[in-house]
Amino acid sequence: MRQDLAENLLAKVMEWDTGTFAQEYARLNRLALLKYDEYQQFSPGRKFLESLGLWLRQFNSRDDRRTAYEWMLKRVVFVSNLEMRQLVESSYHDFVRPKLLASAAVKLGCRPYELAKIEQSTEFASAKRRSLFLGLSDGSRMDLFRRSAGLMNEQVWQAYEIGDFKAASFLSDLRQDEGEEASFESIFLVDDFTASGTSYFRMENDAPKGKVYKAIEQLRHQDRSKFTSSDCEYYIVLYVATQKALDHLKQHLEPYFSGLGIKPPIPLAVFTLADETVVSAHDPVDADFMRLVSRDEYYRTREMDSHELKGGTTDMKLGYAGCALPVILVHNTPNNSIYLLWANEPDSARGLFPRITRHKDI
Repeated sequence: MRQDLAENLLAKVMEWDTGTFAQEYARLNRLALLKYDEYQQFSPGRKFLESLGLWLRQFNSRDDRRTAYEWMLKRVVFVSNLEMRQLVESSYHDFVRPKLLASAAVKLGCRPYELAKIEQSTEFASAKRRSLFLGLSDGSRMDLFRRSAGLMNEQVWQAYEIGDFKAASFLSDLRQDEGEEASFESIFLVDDFTASGTSYFRMENDAPKGKVYKAIEQLRHQDRSKFTSSDCEYYIVLYVATQKALDHLKQHLEPYFSGLGIKPPIPLAVFTLADETVVSAHDPVDADFMRLVSRDEYYRTREMDSHELKGGTTDMKLGYAGCALPVILVHNTPNNSIYLLWANEPDSARGLFPRITRHKDI
């Protein structure tokens, strides 16, 4: 019954005749079944077609609704559960493991392409065991990451704030396996998505901020006996990232951590979004929809909060830090995407894929 109501709403809102509805419904139903119905932040019982009908209904004219509909079909990038799983499962084998092989090759004194020799060596087994993997958010899916990589529970944690008790446990287990003087030689900070990079590292009033800074700082200043080695390598493993975010991290991480005498963390993106993904008013495909995005009636009344202001923009119409992305992740829409896609608050436009916001002012 609810599906029928959703279909009737969509046909009415778009003013489709029977033939047009049949044609469009076939396309939309495929999208819904293959991907969009998977979205995990729809309210209970709601699916994509109902959300689409309600989203389109808010636009003031038939032309606006058609503009929004056509843009949605052409430009939305939806990362499904299967696609995200594939990114998680490939991250260790395609990005982490080569780093560990290279480290083991140096200790063996052999060439990096002598893979059979390296893989069978105790040096490689030791390099893997002396690696610690920390999740930077719940999107990091550390349970799946651990299983796909064949890692031990004693070297994987779902958060970057591990606490003294857990850290002592990690170190004790490591030394049981590797000897009394062992310490972690590689730290991998794992997360699902970044578009600006600023939530990982930025400078505010000449002071460092961000999750990467906090993670490394706590490891450096804990009262622990050589938890990390003096030449510890740090990596940021991102399942999806923009080139803008990677450039930001490379630009800002190197001078700060080099100044501390620490090897700068190296960002690794399993999948890098092409620059063409960004929505632009100068692109003929995006131009009409961007005029809708810029209008106040399709925005909100609330002012920017302290978390949003960190992105350096005066509003959130183009998303956090003005990233202007059309990206939807199956578990939540990034706030770097266009506001009209994820809006979900009182006195505001309605989002097509409503976002659950973790950080907000009270």
